[in-house]
Amino acid sequence: MTETRKHAHATRSETRGLQALMERYIDGDEHAFASLHRRLQPRIRARLSRMIRDAALVEDLVQQTFLRAHQARARYEAGPGASDRAVEGWFLAIARNAALDSMRHQYRRDRRHATLEARGELEGMGVSADRPDSEAFHIEQEREAAEVRRVRAAIDSLPPTQREVVKMHKLSGMPMAEISEQLGVRPGALRVRAHRAYKALARMLTPEASPHPA
Repeated sequence: MTETRKHAHATRSETRGLQALMERYIDGDEHAFASLHRRLQPRIRARLSRMIRDAALVEDLVQQTFLRAHQARARYEAGPGASDRAVEGWFLAIARNAALDSMRHQYRRDRRHATLEARGELEGMGVSADRPDSEAFHIEQEREAAEVRRVRAAIDSLPPTQREVVKMHKLSGMPMAEISEQLGVRPGALRVRAHRAYKALARMLTPEASPHPA
């Protein structure tokens, strides 16, 4: 079997049954939604990643897509004998619209900020009109750099299995599903690692409570 035919066969296998799942989902079957979410999420994420380079924003838009789909599920229409491609196309169209809405919002906000900055109206951007002097600016930069070093030192002190999850998830912006696949660790076990890591970091980075005066 050629590579093209193998790909086509795999694609048909991945989408087989989506129409039946969609019909059950519209009828209120929660298990059907879970199956749709599991099977469509990778395709939706891939489509959004081609439009938007911000990994964190892509994850937000994936969730927005399923939320919008849930709110609009009663309006889904497919004629008799509709293929599973109709379901996939419907979800991908919602994802595309969510991405376009996000880009339009960002564009309008950037234009508004540029206009306000040109006018000197910094309060409208949510910042103080008083610009910090050079010394204060450098002090703030040093403070932020020291905080970054403290956080990285805390991460480096974690056990190796926890440290790699934090670095891949928080520092590199990789979704948990991709980390699970890359490390060969079950999602449930990976979430336990992440929970323990973030709990340990919270202990290390939270200042000790000041003792009450006698």
